[in-house]
Amino acid sequence: MSPQTLPAPADDDAPADRRTVRLRRRIGYGLLVVVPAVAGVLALVEAGRGGDAGGGGGHGPGASTTAVLLLAAAAVLVVARGAGALAERLGQPRVIGEICAGLALGPTLLGRLAPDVFSWIFPKPVVTGLDALAQLGLVLFMFGVGQELSQARGTAREAQGAPLVTLASFLVPFATGAALALWLFPRYEGVSSEPTAFALFLGCALSVTAFPVLARILADLGLLGSKTGRLSLYAAAVGDGVCWLVLTVALALAQGDGPGTTWQTLLLSLVATAVLLGPVRAGLKRVLEGPLGRSPAAVLTLCTAGVAASAGLTAQLGIHQLIGAFLFGLAWPTTFRGQSGEAQSAAVHTLAQLLLPFFFLGFGLSLDLGELSLDWGNVLLLCGMLVAAMLSKILGAGLAGWLSGLTRTDSLVLGVLMNTRGLTELVVLGIGHQAGVIDDQLFAVLVLVTLVTTAMTGPGLRLIQAVVRK
Repeated sequence: MSPQTLPAPADDDAPADRRTVRLRRRIGYGLLVVVPAVAGVLALVEAGRGGDAGGGGGHGPGASTTAVLLLAAAAVLVVARGAGALAERLGQPRVIGEICAGLALGPTLLGRLAPDVFSWIFPKPVVTGLDALAQLGLVLFMFGVGQELSQARGTAREAQGAPLVTLASFLVPFATGAALALWLFPRYEGVSSEPTAFALFLGCALSVTAFPVLARILADLGLLGSKTGRLSLYAAAVGDGVCWLVLTVALALAQGDGPGTTWQTLLLSLVATAVLLGPVRAGLKRVLEGPLGRSPAAVLTLCTAGVAASAGLTAQLGIHQLIGAFLFGLAWPTTFRGQSGEAQSAAVHTLAQLLLPFFFLGFGLSLDLGELSLDWGNVLLLCGMLVAAMLSKILGAGLAGWLSGLTRTDSLVLGVLMNTRGLTELVVLGIGHQAGVIDDQLFAVLVLVTLVTTAMTGPGLRLIQAVVRK
């Protein structure tokens, strides 16, 4: 039996050409997707209006605040990331770009160019939520600073002359700041009006060297393994540790209601330090040497919870929460189970770096550089503080390095490295301003000094290297 042949398809059943198929598909999207989607959205909007009119729409404001919070967070992260990448392309540390991004999103730039957008994206409830993220980022950052100081102790044996360089790079700018405070206090005092606290704080502000930014600059220039690099890292770590202790005293004086309250705060600070660096450190070492140390997730949980708990407890005792996070970083074991404590807590540092742009935003919201009065007094103050900050650091550390056996070129490099202030300085300035130790004008001036001294480090070192090669 011969197979039957199928009849030829009629014209209506013939396959359509590609152009016809694309046209039909577009019509289908329009009729079957776009129109139902638009109709559904309009129906939902109308239903929401009806609910509000009837008094049942209680979730509208909350949903709107949540949406704006998420949009604001996305904007902060994207702008900070882009500004940081641009700063790196210009030969600057990423933190310079992130700081400038925070200032640009505040009243200094966005508040002037687009006040309606600024008011919409940063209302008070949203700022409160972003500030919570900023505080978490700060405590995690301070944990990292304490951890770096703990790990830097081993470099002292490798860095000849480290004690002299460390003392000089701290004491020379500290004495300079304390001396300037005698002249500046009557005009630039904060609401606390405590002259000793003002002098201690200004000495700290000139003495700080940003350890994380310094380490990044050394890595970029290939100086991490050099004698100068080891000296600068050790001096910065120890100097910053001393600065935080002095800052604790300054805050106790500024916020205390009398000598009794001040001594009580200082005594509690000593007790908290002894507990965290004694029993807590030993307990952490014992726990991490056990089965828990084998689980990265458990180690991360212990680390993050410990930082938050230490910061919260010290804040409850009347000591700044960042001091507690810093002390927990000192207490965190540098090694356990034959592994590096830093490697196990790398996720904490990553999270801190992710959240720090929210601190820069809060910093930018609290500071309007456009309101800085550019009268001759403030111009002279800015120039004087900039010169004092640069010379006290460069000459103090540089001369100590030369007396310790460095060449004149390496001594100059050391001084320029120690002049890096960066994020650590901004944290110190923010704490002092929030505590009422300094007023808005001096706060703005010191922020500009921080930006200039940090931005000049990289180009200054490249210039020195270029001159040496010639």
